[in-house]
Amino acid sequence: MKKCILVIGVRRGCYQAALKLGHDVILWSDKKLNPKRKKDLLGFIEESYSENFKGLSPSVINKLKEFKIDRVVSNTEETVMLGAFVREHLGLKRLAADITNRFHSKLVMKDFAMKCDVPITKYKIVDDKTSAEDLVNYLGFPVVLKPVDDSGARDVKIATMLSEVEEFMKPGLLAESFVKGREVSVETFVKDGVPIFHNITEYLHQWRKSAVPAKLDPDLKAKIFALNDKVVKDFGVDRGMTHAEFYLTDDGPVFGEIAIRPPGGYYMELISKTYGFNAWELYINICCGDNTDYQSIKEDGCSGVFIIHPGDGVIKTIDGVDKIKEELQGIFEFSMRVEVGDTILPHETTSNEVGHILFWSPSRDQLDIDFAYIESHLKFEFE
Repeated sequence: MKKCILVIGVRRGCYQAALKLGHDVILWSDKKLNPKRKKDLLGFIEESYSENFKGLSPSVINKLKEFKIDRVVSNTEETVMLGAFVREHLGLKRLAADITNRFHSKLVMKDFAMKCDVPITKYKIVDDKTSAEDLVNYLGFPVVLKPVDDSGARDVKIATMLSEVEEFMKPGLLAESFVKGREVSVETFVKDGVPIFHNITEYLHQWRKSAVPAKLDPDLKAKIFALNDKVVKDFGVDRGMTHAEFYLTDDGPVFGEIAIRPPGGYYMELISKTYGFNAWELYINICCGDNTDYQSIKEDGCSGVFIIHPGDGVIKTIDGVDKIKEELQGIFEFSMRVEVGDTILPHETTSNEVGHILFWSPSRDQLDIDFAYIESHLKFEFE
C-alpha cells in the first residue's frame, strides 16, 4: 500500500528503494540537496540535524504540516534519535525516544545490556574525578576510549600506556576493557518483534575490508544468533533492522554494541549481492508493514568490500586499477574519488575513504584470493 515516508539521512539506496516501491518520499538532509536528488521526491527538508536534536525547530514543524506522513525512517546513527522525536511529534507508533536511546547512547546501552545479563566487556564512564590510574586498575591494558553517541570507529582511541590514557581521557567518554578476539556484526531484519533474516559480516580489517557472510563454524554461528536474538528481544525491537557487533572470544561471543538502523560500510549492497534480494527494499517493506516474503533466501557465494585509503599526501601515481578490473570479473562497484595530483588527508574516520571496491566471488577461498590480488596490485605513490 502506498505510503508517505519521511526518510531522514541521505543514503541513496534507502530513499530510492522507497521510490521504486511506489511510495511518496520526503527526504531530510542536513545539507543542500543536489537538484537531481529532488527530482522524484514529494518534498524535502534541508536543515541541520543537530539544531533539531533536543526540540524540532519551527521551520521543521511547519514543513511536517505540509504532508500526511505515515512512516519515519532513520537510516544513519546521527538521525536515529531525531526520527524518534519526529514520530512522537506526529503521534506515530513505534519505539519511543527513551527506548531508542538504548541503541544510541553507548552508556545507556551497556547499562541495559548488563541489566539483561548480556555478556559485555567491563566499562566505566569518565568523569571529573576519574584518574588514569583508576581506569587502568579497573580495566587493565589496553584501554579503549570512545564517545557515547558516535558510531563505528569514529574518535575511538586505544591506549596501551598510562601516558596515553592520560592524553586521551576526558569527562564524558566511555572507557572499556579491550576484548581479544575476532569481531563480527550481525545484520537482522525484524518484523513484529521476530527476526526474519540474519547475516553475519566478518571484519577482516576494522575499517578496510569485510566479507559477507562470515566464515564460521555452524555451532559458533548458532551461539552468535542466539545472543543476537536475545539482545533484539530484550532491547525491545519491534520492526526494522539492527546492526549488532560481537567479539568472538575463547569464552564465547561477547556483545559489543547494537544500532537500530541499516549498517554502513556498503554492507547492504553486499547482502543484496550475496543473497539475491534488495536489502533496502526489504527494510522499507518492514518499516511500512508490507510484503516480507523472504523466507526462502539462500546465500550464493560471498561478497567483499575493500575500502581505498592508501595513506596521506599528494598523489604522484596510481597503478593497478585496470588490472584489477580486468582480473576480478565479480566487481559490481568500483569507486575512485581521487586522481594524480590530488591530496589525500589522514585517515581519521571510517567514512574518510577515497574510494571502494565491491565484488562477488563464488567461494570464500576465492574471495580471500581476490582480496590479496587487490592489495598486491593497487598501488599509490606519493610526492
